[in-house]
Amino acid sequence: MRPKQDSIYYLLALLSGLVVLLSSGFVFIDAPFLHDITHQAFSDLCHQFSFRSFSGDGTSMAVCTRCFGIYTGFFVMAAVGLFFRKHVTIKLRTSLIILLATILVNIIDVGANLVGIWINTDLSRFFTGYIAGLSLILIIFTAGNHHTN
Repeated sequence: MRPKQDSIYYLLALLSGLVVLLSSGFVFIDAPFLHDITHQAFSDLCHQFSFRSFSGDGTSMAVCTRCFGIYTGFFVMAAVGLFFRKHVTIKLRTSLIILLATILVNIIDVGANLVGIWINTDLSRFFTGYIAGLSLILIIFTAGNHHTN
């Protein structure tokens, strides 16, 4: 792996960690101005229903639990991938299929909730988002490994 490409992966991990922090809406500190800024920043990316968001001290995160799961999964895989991405040996097509499968899981979860087959929870929405975030970064690693071979 070339040093320039390595720095791109470090930057990706750093920026995705920043997105996780910002998407939290800073519910863990008493800073209403940060809460307002982050909610505004994510308003075009997420429906931000407070009843579908994790919260702290009555303040909801800047994104819903599913979006927070996506961002968190992406960040976790980006951070872990800094050390293990060179060992990802699956093909790009396989990683795309994995991503499509996780998107399908999310669609089924939303659809089944809408028609009353089951009621999803904050944890189930977070988990389905989390696996989608994991699979999204997997595509980046697979494509990066394919490009350098």
